[in-house]
Amino acid sequence: MLKLGEFLFKNRDYTPIPFILIMIYYANVNSQSLIYGSILMVLGELIRIIGVAHIGGVSRTKTYSTGQKLISSGPFSHVRNPLYIGNLFLSTGLTVVSNVAIFFPLAFIAIFFLQYTPIIKWEESNLRNVFGEDFDTYLKKVPRWIPRLTPGVDHTEKIKGEFKKAIVSEKNTLSAAIVVYLIILWRSGWFDNLAQFFQS
Repeated sequence: MLKLGEFLFKNRDYTPIPFILIMIYYANVNSQSLIYGSILMVLGELIRIIGVAHIGGVSRTKTYSTGQKLISSGPFSHVRNPLYIGNLFLSTGLTVVSNVAIFFPLAFIAIFFLQYTPIIKWEESNLRNVFGEDFDTYLKKVPRWIPRLTPGVDHTEKIKGEFKKAIVSEKNTLSAAIVVYLIILWRSGWFDNLAQFFQS
């Protein structure tokens, strides 16, 4: 499981490609799918920005790296994997926008959890090796997927999130999402509809 998690972690940028190709080829955007999917995408990206603001550049690595200290402040005091939750909302939003089929977002969510379950187990194993009992205590207080309403960890030292750096760091993720989003709209004929609207 840990070896699989490491492999999937290193290749996590490539595993969505089949879904992206299906979304583009079979895109069938309507007004409802556009609104609901866009809301999910914006929510997902906001979650990612807040998470990256607290965890810093270590979120971009493709190799073993845990940073200098255990991050358990901000969103990480409510849930252990806010970045992956952001990924889930952002990517699911795209599947909803594309409106390929009613089961398509559900299939994506199932594959998402199949992929990220071993990734998280591998990451947690690495963190336990580095931070020991502190990390085990953190695991007991903060849930993996469903955020708790109140912080699970009390902090005497408050970490101020670096949101400007986080937004800059997110440019690749955001750019890729926008490009796929625009291609899906183009494949569905939305740009033609807009052109006709402005010409009328």
